Amino acid sequence: MKLTIITGASRGLGAALADALMAPDHRLLCLARSAMTALRERAAGKGCVVDAKSVDLCAVAAAVAALEAGLADIDRDAVTEVCLINNAGTVEPVRPARRLLPAEISASVALNLTAPMALTSAFLHLTAEWTSVKKIVNITSGAAHKSYQGWSVYCATKAALDHFSRCVALEEQEQARGARIVSLAPGMMDTAMQVVIRALPPGDFKEQSRFLAFKEAGQLPSPEDAARRVIAYLQRSDFGSEPVVDLRTI
Repeated sequence: MKLTIITGASRGLGAALADALMAPDHRLLCLARSAMTALRERAAGKGCVVDAKSVDLCAVAAAVAALEAGLADIDRDAVTEVCLINNAGTVEPVRPARRLLPAEISASVALNLTAPMALTSAFLHLTAEWTSVKKIVNITSGAAHKSYQGWSVYCATKAALDHFSRCVALEEQEQARGARIVSLAPGMMDTAMQVVIRALPPGDFKEQSRFLAFKEAGQLPSPEDAARRVIAYLQRSDFGSEPVVDLRTI
């Protein structure tokens, strides 16, 4: 049995990843703030077991507790591969740094960075004695390497997530049953994040017109297309050979 843990699985890329992985030989542990009733129903129709836990990932201790509870129900001897996909994230707040509020900065950092770091730590600790193949995917962005006016928090959190992944990769190389970890940028896609960008007040994001043009020209891939690319990379034999990967460049 393969086990995959997906954060932010209620919509967008997370939901698309869950749908694409639903199979009788696969079990999913999905963490998201929103209810996932429809996801459970789709999985049941495909013979896939889904443990969907509603938790606010900004509440990092609660998110870790949900992961611990989900893994406690697993027969680890039956698992051949276990993967954590830290997918949940937000582009907000989007505006110049001089107008950012402390609470919204903290919430963004918690969701985009603190939660993936804490869940990665808990995952590695909880599965340390498992004999299965262990993988971690941190969903990142090209914004980790490119500066955007108005995206200072988002760019900073993604850059930090990339470097966290590099450091963990070095640590896990020294472990007898270490995990393979990749900070993976899937590229732009037509999700709620793009809706937020297109609805911004004029002046908060100088490159808004470029993103509007992508939508109007039909150049935004669907979350389903992005999920297929992510899963294809996850299944590659050389997964983990590079700790930071942008799917647009391979």
